[in-house]
Amino acid sequence: MKQSLTVLAAKSPDPEFRRLAADVLSGALGVRDLVASEAFNTTLDRAFPSALANIESLPDEERDRLAADARERMNALVDSTGAHDEAVPAAIPDEQADEDWNQQGGILRSDW
Repeated sequence: MKQSLTVLAAKSPDPEFRRLAADVLSGALGVRDLVASEAFNTTLDRAFPSALANIESLPDEERDRLAADARERMNALVDSTGAHDEAVPAAIPDEQADEDWNQQGGILRSDW
């Protein structure tokens, strides 16, 4: 998440979002503070249309693969928070998850 937030802050044209992201990265603010802000919502409103267009342009097989990957990651996160399920894969470290996300594209690759 740290790397994703760093990339989003670097690409955001909104100075308030960049300041809030820097505060979260430094530990001065929590992620909940960021996502509750108007700057966060404005940034997502700007980024989501192109991200959705990118997803919609993918072949069905690729979308299915990405959806399955997202389900696995969500299950891993649930497992890492203390839920016990033998079938859930191990959690993916933040840096590796960010690396995988960046390779897949999405909003981190879209033009702002």
